[in-house]
Amino acid sequence: MNSNKQINLHYYLNDQETLLLFNIDYSDNRITGIGHLLLDQIREIQIITDCNPEQPLIPYPDIYKSPDTLDVQLAQIMAIETHYHCMVPEYARLVRLLLMEMYRLLNHFNYFTTLAHAIQFPILFEKSVANSAIIRTLLLNIDKMQSLNKYFVIGGIASDLPIGFIEILTDSMHAIHKSLGYYEKQLIRKTILSNLLENVGIISQKHAKHYSLSGPNYYASLPPAEYNLITTYQLPKSIHLEPVKTNFRKGTIGDSWNRTWIRFMEIGQSLRLITQITDVIMKSDINLIIQPFLSGRDSEFTIHFNHAEGQIVSHISKNQNNHYITGKHQYPVINVIKNLDSFLVGERISSAKIVLSSLNLNPVKYLIHK
Repeated sequence: MNSNKQINLHYYLNDQETLLLFNIDYSDNRITGIGHLLLDQIREIQIITDCNPEQPLIPYPDIYKSPDTLDVQLAQIMAIETHYHCMVPEYARLVRLLLMEMYRLLNHFNYFTTLAHAIQFPILFEKSVANSAIIRTLLLNIDKMQSLNKYFVIGGIASDLPIGFIEILTDSMHAIHKSLGYYEKQLIRKTILSNLLENVGIISQKHAKHYSLSGPNYYASLPPAEYNLITTYQLPKSIHLEPVKTNFRKGTIGDSWNRTWIRFMEIGQSLRLITQITDVIMKSDINLIIQPFLSGRDSEFTIHFNHAEGQIVSHISKNQNNHYITGKHQYPVINVIKNLDSFLVGERISSAKIVLSSLNLNPVKYLIHK
């Protein structure tokens, strides 16, 4: 009879800058418990929105990287606009949607980078790193002209896209699309990758609801007939995107393979959506902002904002004596971290990195206290 043993699991996030250390207890090669300090280190992201549109966003603290917080910046701006009934031009909505779908691609390729690193798949790793770099470079090209921390403003966007951006984006999306055949083959065929992902880290729909999972971690627990793939961001009237039925499934619903497959399908959907958006933008009149009116009264409200990883919970507050609005944002990854024991106990010790990767802890890299 084997006695309980413990190992330290070193788990790198997508950019290999942040190392998470887990103490895993196991017996007979099955995980019996997991220890970590992540809940003690996690904090909310806080963003300050200045009510003067000339200086709209000041992230706090300064260590945030613009592309990594694109989603919470837009979440806060949209929450303010909804609360104060602000109008936004159609052109600005299209550009916002374009950047958010680019963010979704960045997030999902970072996911594949982390997964490939965890299970030592060099080709998948190289392709995912390259695709992430393509998108990040495009976003940083905007950042050079107009800081992404200040790009979304109340009532629209601070500036137009750089000259030639759409043309470069179109070429880049074609290059990314060509690489997707490799991902698809690895997932749908009987490959080492698909074998490693199938039937491990199973989370049923009942448990996904109980643990308040959202985004791909929740969608993967749904039967194929209940989930039609379409962006959760509100589409402008000029965009008509048909939902994609994800009927093809392998393994067990709710396992690591299904979480990976959902993200792969979302990559394809984002590429289709970006193509439509760029076509409409090129034919649209440029209108960046409708000057907002914000009343001076005190405000305090909570919203839920869907992004690449699920629902961000945002608490927004404004004091009538101040000229700024404060937002505190919780990422859906917190619900994953709270329940890691439930997701890992009973799994083989060799599957620990696979399950952790498939749950996508990437957002932790800018939520952890340094």
